Amino acid sequence: MSSSLTRTYVRRTQLGRAEFDNERIRRLRQELNMTQEGFAHEIGVTFATVNRWENGRTTPNKVAQKVLTLLEKKLRKIKSPVEPDSIMQHIATNP
Repeated sequence: MSSSLTRTYVRRTQLGRAEFDNERIRRLRQELNMTQEGFAHEIGVTFATVNRWENGRTTPNKVAQKVLTLLEKKLRKIKSPVEPDSIMQHIATNP
């Protein structure tokens, strides 16, 4: 196994079920039909942060993990296309 694949495998096996890896974050953002910049704005981080998450250079901290988890749960609940401006409003009004 190459060192790159080994690092990826080790990182994935170290992640808990509730943690977000780069693919899960990208998939969530794409399901919301958002750019990295728009997604970053909605969850309160910088574009560079989302970019680093999606490129696998860093992982979200505990607070960001919670926000991503809530966003993912809400998306599963509504299972319909959502306008980016209404995502956070939907989360805030439907705890």
